Amino acid sequence: MKTQFTSDTKQHEPARYSSSTIETPGGEWISGSLSPQRQARHHGAPRSARFMFGNIIPGLVINGRPAPYPVMNERAVRATAGLMLIAATLAFSQAFFLKNFLPLKIITPILFLDFTIRVLTGPTRFSPFGALGAFLVRNQKPEWVGATQKRFAWSIGIAVALLMTVITNMNITGTLPLSFCVMCMSLMWMEAALGVCVGCAIYKWLVHRGLMKAPQFAPACAGGVCDPAVPADRANVDAEGPSDYRVRPIRG
Repeated sequence: MKTQFTSDTKQHEPARYSSSTIETPGGEWISGSLSPQRQARHHGAPRSARFMFGNIIPGLVINGRPAPYPVMNERAVRATAGLMLIAATLAFSQAFFLKNFLPLKIITPILFLDFTIRVLTGPTRFSPFGALGAFLVRNQKPEWVGATQKRFAWSIGIAVALLMTVITNMNITGTLPLSFCVMCMSLMWMEAALGVCVGCAIYKWLVHRGLMKAPQFAPACAGGVCDPAVPADRANVDAEGPSDYRVRPIRG
């Protein structure tokens, strides 16, 4: 007995992109820069769904799988991480080489506030680093990934940035702040340069271990590292809809 995914409806096609608009499989063009709330209103979503984190793009397919969940642009996320890395490195260099801790005392609360804004609203115009990062990659084709694991990763960033804010502004020096600074800059470098989201990997591990509630749909990660392994006899994936898969046995 063989098993494959089949559908009674037309297979969803990937959305096509330009620098500022998105064409859905139905042929409808929407602005790629619309906020989640405006997109939800545009598509007639219930009021409770208008406060979602990320953007829902009708008919979006990521790595051959329908993505009916909120997503965000990985390119903008990496650009944002790069900008934060530049700011943190400049402040850290002043403290490490010149023993001038004032820039570090200034940048740590800024990073804390920016992480908090992004966790609450996403990388919107209210986040200085997020807005600038999105602007820098505005002419590039978006690379959509799930928003859920990014929010979890930024929540870790809030905790670390808050701890660094307290440590630096209490004039604590030595190995402790040095270790946290190096760790933070390393994580930001991995995100910006390699596209590796350590917080996303932690989120995946916690869900896999049952320590966190699994979402209805497994969100896609950059590079497909979060995609479940698909056996060879299930390689033919055909979506029945953005929120429904059907497994049928095929005899023979």
